[in-house]
Amino acid sequence: MYKKGIIAFLFFLVFTNTTLANNYVEKMLDNYKFRYIKYDLKSEDYIFKIWVNPDFWATDLRTLMEDNNWISAINWVFFCPESYSECWWKNFTNNERYVTWFKIWTSVSTQDRVVFALDKDNNPFLYQTNKINSDKEWDIYYGFANFPLLLQDWVSKYQDYIDLWLIDYKMEAKMQRNFICSDTSWKYIFSWYVSAISLKDLPDLLIKLWCNNALNLDAGWSSAMIYNSRYIIWPGRDILDWVIIERKWLDTKKLIEFSSKVKVLLEKKLDKVTYKDQLEFLNNFSDVLNKIRSSIYDKNSINLFDSETWKKTWYEINIKSLKSLENVYLVNYLNKIVYELKLKYSEDNDQKTDNEDLLF
Repeated sequence: MYKKGIIAFLFFLVFTNTTLANNYVEKMLDNYKFRYIKYDLKSEDYIFKIWVNPDFWATDLRTLMEDNNWISAINWVFFCPESYSECWWKNFTNNERYVTWFKIWTSVSTQDRVVFALDKDNNPFLYQTNKINSDKEWDIYYGFANFPLLLQDWVSKYQDYIDLWLIDYKMEAKMQRNFICSDTSWKYIFSWYVSAISLKDLPDLLIKLWCNNALNLDAGWSSAMIYNSRYIIWPGRDILDWVIIERKWLDTKKLIEFSSKVKVLLEKKLDKVTYKDQLEFLNNFSDVLNKIRSSIYDKNSINLFDSETWKKTWYEINIKSLKSLENVYLVNYLNKIVYELKLKYSEDNDQKTDNEDLLF
């Protein structure tokens, strides 16, 4: 019934000049699953940025991405969320943040927090008042402070924070962790998530992952990662600040506007049919979208396997073509619209729908 319309859309998507650029990686190491976004700081195709909301203005990550032409993002500093009574029902942080040389802070200095910084030429370095690169604060173009510092020049710094009585029970517990690190080439920055690990066990693993400087970031309900407009980790609250990436020459607003027009056409068509037909069409449409995305990822991924067990230990998505990037962004955004329509029609018909999300 609906195959002709879906095939027509597929033809449009594949042959329209519309693409991606940053890399997504999943890796197994010592039975821990790492998920991360890899930023090439020397690339001419995309831009690494820090985004800072003023205190009290935590917002939805996807909405900000739609408004600012971003494609991927991850949360970073610790902040006091308005849902906590001890935060006086306001969102704020004491952590220093730097955006295009401008310092935003509520404390006099970094104190026990360490800044993960970039200079104007995108060279990463650490800064801490009177302790680490104390003469380089004016070189910070983008940066943010957090703790604990996990690695400095390949050396674990976790014990330093134990000695200062700054490690609490949450840091000692095994839970999902979020951190950022650079490699020795000064070419790459990695924003990582790893599940069910204590901070004390993390530095040794980071060394195996070729991190030389690494800083702990916020996790828990604040955990949020979007890759190519699609949530990999869904936050439990609005977020204060992000590390984001923008692809040059990619106009996401054009893709969002097109998706909105598709939504209007879908609603006009589906409002006239039964609930059963609505779900059938939307499920078929989603299947087509997923096949397109899988095809692009398959053509632009690298898999590595353990030499003894032949189990896949990691894979990396590396999409270089702008057209392919646009297609993936559009597919992910249209899948979001399909999900929203399924929720709408289910609610209109007093039906329950699967608790789907937009993750990989």
